[in-house]
Amino acid sequence: MSTVFKVFDVEPQSNLDYARSCATVLKTIADRNPRVQCITNTVAMDFTSDMLLAVGARPSLTMGTEEIREFVASSDALSINIGTLDAMRKAAITPAIETANDYQRPWVLDPVSAHASEQRCEYARELLELKPTVIRGNSAEIKALVGSDSPDAAFILAQQTGAVVAQTGEADLITNGRRALMIANGHEMQTRVSAMGCAATAFVATFLAVNRRPFDATVQALLALSVAAEIAATQSRGPGSLHMHILDTLYSLDQATLEQRAHLLMCEEVAA
Repeated sequence: MSTVFKVFDVEPQSNLDYARSCATVLKTIADRNPRVQCITNTVAMDFTSDMLLAVGARPSLTMGTEEIREFVASSDALSINIGTLDAMRKAAITPAIETANDYQRPWVLDPVSAHASEQRCEYARELLELKPTVIRGNSAEIKALVGSDSPDAAFILAQQTGAVVAQTGEADLITNGRRALMIANGHEMQTRVSAMGCAATAFVATFLAVNRRPFDATVQALLALSVAAEIAATQSRGPGSLHMHILDTLYSLDQATLEQRAHLLMCEEVAA
């Protein structure tokens, strides 16, 4: 039987708390300049790098198997994206994750297009065995990993893996299998920009680099990105200018803006 969840606005203070903590983490990122190792797809590399640089992080995008362990060991977090899953990326992914686990670095998995290929889905499930800190994907990808079309797939995946699951889309759902929040910010135009979701995965890793509470860090990262996109959309004529304005907005995003715009929803389990 499917679980039934009621969605409702959080208390205004919760919006303020997350807005303030998000601003604090953004300042910490700018102050500490954490290094984030990203193995991502070809399309996403430029935008991912630019987004992390905009908030003060130091992205690294090497995929060389002969040096990946050293790069991960000297990084503060790892982001794994299986979008363009060529031999070079695949060869680097396992040693990168093993090193992150050895050095207790948080890592985020983006199971890109896991729903489109049985082989890819099986590979993504193998990576789940290496215990990602956070899994970020869209609804179709999350359902594919679970092997179910259940609307509760994100909750099920979190319970199965022990990871925080971020299911992004029209509203972003973040759950650890026990509690859940949704972010009602963002803009439809985000779906017209290549690598927006892929870059979001690395953005979550960036917040994890300085905030080791995975649920909170994931909410903070996606809140910052969603608010920035919402603001950028008001300044943009289309997807091309959104790409530029979202980087500018992230660069200058502050606590007052986050407090004014943050809109969180709570998901609470109710009797079916």
